[in-house]
Amino acid sequence: MIDKGSQPLAPSSGVARPGVNLGNGPILPSITLIKGQIIEGVVVQLQPRLLVETSSSIFSAAISSAAYTLGERLLFKVLDPDLHPPRLELLRSGQLPDSLLAQQSAYLRSLLYRPNGLAPLQQWLSSYLSNTNLPSALAALLQKFWQLPSAPKALDIQKALLMSGLFSESRGKAKTLAGAMMGPAKAYNDLKALLQLLALEEGLEQQVKPLLEALHSSQIKSLDALLNSQLYYQWLMPWFEQQHLLITLQQNQQQRSQKQWSISLAHQGPELGTLHINLLLTQGITAREATASLHFASDTSWLAPLVNSSKHQLHSALQLHGIQLQQVSVGPIAETEGKTNPKTAHTILDVHV
Repeated sequence: MIDKGSQPLAPSSGVARPGVNLGNGPILPSITLIKGQIIEGVVVQLQPRLLVETSSSIFSAAISSAAYTLGERLLFKVLDPDLHPPRLELLRSGQLPDSLLAQQSAYLRSLLYRPNGLAPLQQWLSSYLSNTNLPSALAALLQKFWQLPSAPKALDIQKALLMSGLFSESRGKAKTLAGAMMGPAKAYNDLKALLQLLALEEGLEQQVKPLLEALHSSQIKSLDALLNSQLYYQWLMPWFEQQHLLITLQQNQQQRSQKQWSISLAHQGPELGTLHINLLLTQGITAREATASLHFASDTSWLAPLVNSSKHQLHSALQLHGIQLQQVSVGPIAETEGKTNPKTAHTILDVHV
């Protein structure tokens, strides 16, 4: 979303705008970039060099300033944060959907348009669940929190969603489903509350901050979907020992009219490799009847024979919940990373940060 306002904003705290490093060196304070991250900058200088200010720093974009005005807001996608200078993509207004939340502030925009928003939390869990340097009491709390029963049931999955941190703020209200089932959010029953407790530990605040932002990103995406009469929930759930599933539950407006839900499960681990499961669920004539189409994808060869030999058990397990298995398919992981749409024109930028 590009707001072509005409007034430049006040400078960042501690940064003097006049004469700020107009040479080729880095401009401090530096900003930590993550691949795929969306950052917003405001044009604060046009000549002799286009300067863009973010909430954390000022950087110089190696592009012509002729097309921009002071105060204009620009969104950038980080393509390669490891290059010096890093490589960014300028996002045009037509590339972003309309959003009431995105119009509120740069921070909300950065959370809303953050692909793979839970990636920092996934990486942290993979590291700390298996080899933790946390204080023993906090480590024990995390280990206890991050587990499911050996034979989880539907209610356990529902509780894992309610404990994901997506509903922390509403759990203090008994009238909500989350509040009635789980009670107020505490460190032992809510991931966000647990991370907030960890952030109080000396030396952990900076580690935990991006993890809380990851949860905030997921919450903002859920709220934005609800405001647009859609559904979007993404959360992490314990799976096997010290591992996790990334679950995404979606429903667009067309699916809503057809009473359909799209559910995807993604896992990556040493035993199973990369595994994706996509489920399309369609409600039947009554609320207790539904049909399901399942697609399994993996980068290993073990999955296809396992799924083909287990179709009967899968069919029986779903029938217990009133779900009729309509279709099952197995295939390789789709290689979409790095492919671009030739019809879409982007501006690739090298910037000094």
